[in-house]
Amino acid sequence: MKRLIKACAVAAVLGLAMPVTAMMADDASTMTQQVTEKKVTFNIEKMTCAMCPITVRKAMEKVDGVLSVVTDYDARTAVVTFDPAKANVEAIAKASENAGYPAILDDSHGS
Repeated sequence: MKRLIKACAVAAVLGLAMPVTAMMADDASTMTQQVTEKKVTFNIEKMTCAMCPITVRKAMEKVDGVLSVVTDYDARTAVVTFDPAKANVEAIAKASENAGYPAILDDSHGS
């Protein structure tokens, strides 16, 4: 036990303990962030004008847990990043549908 205390004291004096602890905390938060984010792509065929992507984006962003929405008018898609602990694909699609733009999950782009 005394050896452990001495080793910790030496590490603290040399400044080794703090960076290792900080690196471990950074790695843990990065891993947590990766686990708590999911990105999916929806096909939205009914986007016919420049305002449609804005309407879809705003509707999807209102869903609790949605972190970002990027719409593409030309591709007729919306890429949504969300926290799966708070939101789900069905709720996001429903929000778009309620705004008048049915959203269909594109399985080929999901992650």
